[in-house]
Amino acid sequence: MVALPTVDMRRTGLRTALLIVVVGALIGISHQVWRSTSATRRTTGRDLHVEIPKGVAQHIRNFRRVKTKRGKTVWEIEAAVAEYFEDRNEIVVQEPRVIFHLDDGARRTELSGATGRLQLEQQELESVTLEGGVRISLDDMQLETETATYERARDLIVAPGAVTIRGRRLDVTARGMEVELTPQHVRLLADVHTVMRFDAPDS
Repeated sequence: MVALPTVDMRRTGLRTALLIVVVGALIGISHQVWRSTSATRRTTGRDLHVEIPKGVAQHIRNFRRVKTKRGKTVWEIEAAVAEYFEDRNEIVVQEPRVIFHLDDGARRTELSGATGRLQLEQQELESVTLEGGVRISLDDMQLETETATYERARDLIVAPGAVTIRGRRLDVTARGMEVELTPQHVRLLADVHTVMRFDAPDS
């Protein structure tokens, strides 16, 4: 009859020890979760600071703008990323593509490049400058250069550097080019060299 209290005391001590172990484990887990959460928050803050440069009012992925007139598209702009700088009213874009629809959509001129800078005034595209592997499509001709600027005031595309034009029957290289959008007239300014291909297919 004397041994029973001893067994109860041992069981009580064991329970107390287990409780201490469980509480300690919970405290350790909570501490690790807190540290992990704090580190994630700090990392997220740093990532946001890197992605969005100082002065950027808006950061937009899959950017797209379209102007229509009397139900028909006049121009459209697409870009993988766009960053709007409010202080200079400028949009800097990555992988831009600009399409002008001419003759009520019957013809079009397309520009693309690695990067670009857009000046928009309400619903009007005042200017766009593309840089890096710039391509300009005019009907069946492909024009390639490194920098080109569209100026709405003159309805003109200007490329100051080396230009290569590839058509169905000719290849042309030159330095400096101007393209009137309406109508589509191309002026090559200097160092013009032309290679004709008489064996090219008609279609």
